[in-house]
Amino acid sequence: MGARNDEAFGYAEFGKWYDAYRVAMLEPGLDRAMDALQLELNDSLSDRDLARIRSVSGRVKSKRRTWRKVNQQRYRGQFVTVDDIPEIIDDLVGIRLTCTNLRDLEMVQAALENLPLSASKRRPLSIDLASERDYVDAPKESGYRGWHVNLGVALEGVPVTIELQVRTLLQDSWGELTHEDTYSKAGELPPLIEVLSARMADLLATLDDIAEDLRNELDRIDEAIVAEPAAVIGTDVIESGTETLTSGPGADAVDLVVERWRALDRPLELSSLAWALQNEFGAEVSDDWFGFRTFKRFLNYAVPDGEITGGPHAYLLPPNGSVAVSEFPDSASKSSSEMVDIIVPDEAQELRRIDRGFPLIETEQWHQIYAQLAEAWRRHGGGPSSTRMLNQITRSARDRARAAGEPLSRRHLDHVAKTVFAASGAENPLSAEEAGDVFAAAVLQRMAELRIVDVHNAARRTVIARWLLG
Repeated sequence: MGARNDEAFGYAEFGKWYDAYRVAMLEPGLDRAMDALQLELNDSLSDRDLARIRSVSGRVKSKRRTWRKVNQQRYRGQFVTVDDIPEIIDDLVGIRLTCTNLRDLEMVQAALENLPLSASKRRPLSIDLASERDYVDAPKESGYRGWHVNLGVALEGVPVTIELQVRTLLQDSWGELTHEDTYSKAGELPPLIEVLSARMADLLATLDDIAEDLRNELDRIDEAIVAEPAAVIGTDVIESGTETLTSGPGADAVDLVVERWRALDRPLELSSLAWALQNEFGAEVSDDWFGFRTFKRFLNYAVPDGEITGGPHAYLLPPNGSVAVSEFPDSASKSSSEMVDIIVPDEAQELRRIDRGFPLIETEQWHQIYAQLAEAWRRHGGGPSSTRMLNQITRSARDRARAAGEPLSRRHLDHVAKTVFAASGAENPLSAEEAGDVFAAAVLQRMAELRIVDVHNAARRTVIARWLLG
């Protein structure tokens, strides 16, 4: 494809192009991507989750490093003119996101994989799922670990590609300590440096695993805090010996809970509310919850009219009447130029704000997920569902989709598979149509429980079902 790079254009021509392109496209593209990424994270994650993202930084690749990359052996013959550079090199703009540990890395992955495949006015940031490079499951020979994927924004209709790198603190520390990013990828490192770098990477990966175990245990403790069963808070009776809180930290905590409850515009996960209280008043408050012994008894006192949902993840619902029943406009009332922004119903976006694992994808992708899961299930055969069986089916569906040139997110497949298995209880494989029907019914039921859509609102339920099923 064209002449050798060093024969196609020289450094002077490249430098003139780079200076102009950086000002016109790369720097504005980075600014827009950073803003859009922060908005997506703010909209997708709770305050508790956002606190676990330690830093988000961006850079435009320098002129000299870009020139070095253009002239690497692997790009020989791929450039005809300087205008080919941004189409071939995908990391001219880069964003690095550092989070606390492995669980948080997966949290960010789940949030970003719900980005649209093409940008719109409403959601200016897109994702290229085919570009995913998972160096966590399959580290580089150097020992590098991290998750990479390409994002995209458009400037005046012209796409700009951004390479996003997501790392844990320890993974990022390895990169800083080894100066991995500063070495020429075309050059060979001294053997001792390679050995020491790999050894340090393995040690830090072990520490990441230990940190993950610690996180899991802390999460188990957090879940136990709100595990006391209750369908309606007000039905929980407070012992007569408990004194009324009129002053001190307990009274302040009541004020905080009441303020949060009255301001709710969507259901709030109880574990997130408990974390907010611990963050404000100290972790020790969970020892006896201001004399009420359990978190839900304290909630009963603070908001006796409050209501929580059932299920594995309990939510405190907004006050009755504070959120209007969904009355979103139909697609027919939108102009053709706005249609791209309503591919995903507003109710689905509301559910996504509550449950970060819920996919926001187009109808065609739902069809692909149902079809690949059904085929993987058929090949696996029947039998009682188990975690191992679900993982095997999800992995098989992902691999088949990738081989077919239509990559699907593992987390999206996992979310649908878990929902279908839990809702159907079927031991025999379901067809793609049956799996879709089960999943749609489960989603509509959950939306009704969370007051996102009224169970009697047939028009909106039809819109949602059409999005899920076509």
